[in-house]
Amino acid sequence: MAFHLLSLMLAGILSFADYITENVYSNKIRANKKLISFSAGVAISYIILNLFPEISLYALIDGKEIFLYALFGFISLNLIEQYIQKGIKKPKTAYYHKALHVAYFFIYNFVIGMVLVNFSSKGLTRTMLFFVPFLLYIIIKILPQEFIFKTSAFRIFYSLAPLFGAVLGLVYFDFAITAFSKLLSFITGTLLYTVIRESLPSDKAEKPLYFMIGALFYALIIFVTWNFA
Repeated sequence: MAFHLLSLMLAGILSFADYITENVYSNKIRANKKLISFSAGVAISYIILNLFPEISLYALIDGKEIFLYALFGFISLNLIEQYIQKGIKKPKTAYYHKALHVAYFFIYNFVIGMVLVNFSSKGLTRTMLFFVPFLLYIIIKILPQEFIFKTSAFRIFYSLAPLFGAVLGLVYFDFAITAFSKLLSFITGTLLYTVIRESLPSDKAEKPLYFMIGALFYALIIFVTWNFA
């Protein structure tokens, strides 16, 4: 039963962090380029050293088609971002483009909650390795929603997506296990896009030293888990 409580607690932390950073400290956090670069380094190390190998193991069972879900996550977010950029130039449709962006990330955060349940059932080490990069992703809002909710109830509902996903993952645990590899592949593709799109070197945002520190720091942690966990 321990993993049930762990997954709910961590999903609750993700939801709380999402609400606070989106509605209270959003501008201040997004202006912290050092934190953004450090978080991107953490994410890229986790993607390359942990998520890709994890998906590859499932590819031996489910077939190479599993990587199509990662491609879908990457391409679908790219298309949404493209439409948002075009929609900004058309005020009449800007609202709907941004609403689509919010809907995508609600589903994405929901899936993160479901995947978190699976990791929680596999042990604390793997769970925390997964949790940290996605907590940082939520805190820094690599791709901010830039969408004004009309009521606080909608803001709270949006932020609760990870917790909703964890609850559904616990209620339908057999389904969550069956779909785990596909869901993991999908969020990997999306996370990879967010890092490439917003956090890799650019004149405006990147702090190369902090990106390198984040990447090496998390690579070292992952290396330790490989050899001593």
